[in-house]
Amino acid sequence: MKAMMIKDFNLLKGQKQFFGAIVIILILFTVVQDNLSFCISYVTIMFSILTITTMSYDDYENGMCYLMTMPIRRRDYVVEKYIFGIAASIFGFAGASVFAVLSSYLKGDGFPWEEWKGIAAACIFLMMAVLAVTTPIQLKFGSEKSRMAIMGVYGVGCLCVYGAVKAAEACKIDIDRIIESAFVNNLTTTIWGITIASMMLLGISCLISVYILEKREF
Repeated sequence: MKAMMIKDFNLLKGQKQFFGAIVIILILFTVVQDNLSFCISYVTIMFSILTITTMSYDDYENGMCYLMTMPIRRRDYVVEKYIFGIAASIFGFAGASVFAVLSSYLKGDGFPWEEWKGIAAACIFLMMAVLAVTTPIQLKFGSEKSRMAIMGVYGVGCLCVYGAVKAAEACKIDIDRIIESAFVNNLTTTIWGITIASMMLLGISCLISVYILEKREF
């Protein structure tokens, strides 16, 4: 598993354009737009998607056939991808947060630490959700077909969220007040709840991914 992790991090050395785009986005949304929440969450999600990039490289020109001849279990391959995705996401979140802190102090503004805690909680869920959804789809359909499948899943998810919001409005439920209560009045409980729920979601996804890869023929 250690060798697979080293391989994946070495693959990132060729992603100079990706990291350049991330730096530009950081500058735009922390210095120009001063949009802290979007900046940190966007960078975190983008780094979590790096797992798909490494899996696409593995699958390129039937590369998985070669990898599966190595002394590594399919279960270990799947677990390594989740670990790599979490590590990359944490790195992206930490980097974006440091950049935002430095930008705030250079501009003479105080850094909103309470807001940052809420952003961290949201990023945990988003990061885990992206990994939980994209990894099994990528393993099931491969690098080509998985793109349409992932777009379809996220499209359905957006429609479900939109429908839930409209249903809440029809029932006269104040969603803004609920969110404010969760992230302001009960922030610690919300963070723990999101973390536990995200870990459970990721665990279920990992089991599904292991099952998919063990049944897959190369």
